[in-house]
Amino acid sequence: MKRVPVHIVTATERAQVSALIARCVAERADWAGLELLTCPCCTGRAELQVKLVRLLRERRPARVFIGLVDPSHQTGLARVLIDWPLARYVVQGRAVRLPEDAALVPGALEEG
Repeated sequence: MKRVPVHIVTATERAQVSALIARCVAERADWAGLELLTCPCCTGRAELQVKLVRLLRERRPARVFIGLVDPSHQTGLARVLIDWPLARYVVQGRAVRLPEDAALVPGALEEG
């Protein structure tokens, strides 16, 4: 099974995260987005694992974006993605930071 690239999208405002994920997903039907409302590295870890695996099984996306409003959790989320069991299904993709990457185009993600 080919592992799916997962990009962590961070910003200080949820609307920025949502807009970028919506734009990227709209450009590619085989991409999917997931926004987290809880801490992915502690209290929401199990929720993240369940939602992400369910998304991978049901939609079979080629790429996934995980939106995270609190950048302080980015390292913890990255750690969860490389730990078992998620490491069997996903590979960590390029981090996307807003506003720096606001003009990001999908082709830039496919290259790296």
